[in-house]
Amino acid sequence: MRNNEQLTNKWIKANGLSVESFNEIEIELLKAQKIAHTLLKEHGGLLRNNESAVLNDFIKSMNNKKLRSKITQKQCYAVMNIGTAVNRKLFKAYKALQR
Repeated sequence: MRNNEQLTNKWIKANGLSVESFNEIEIELLKAQKIAHTLLKEHGGLLRNNESAVLNDFIKSMNNKKLRSKITQKQCYAVMNIGTAVNRKLFKAYKALQR
């Protein structure tokens, strides 16, 4: 059981999430945080300046318990919408390679 817990904690950290507060945070916040982390880590070149700023601000807010409690659904959806836009760009680039 201990090995599974270590693997789980490693995966949580690798996805930009906090092991200590994982069970306390609402699922929408966790989804948005994972998306923001992945976009900044893997697809930073596809982001515009204002999108990068939104994602960085969101991650900073998520890392601070006081600021995290003030995050709105609108902010979560903004992060998720940026993720959707980047996915569209990736799909478009992939389709262009297939031709």
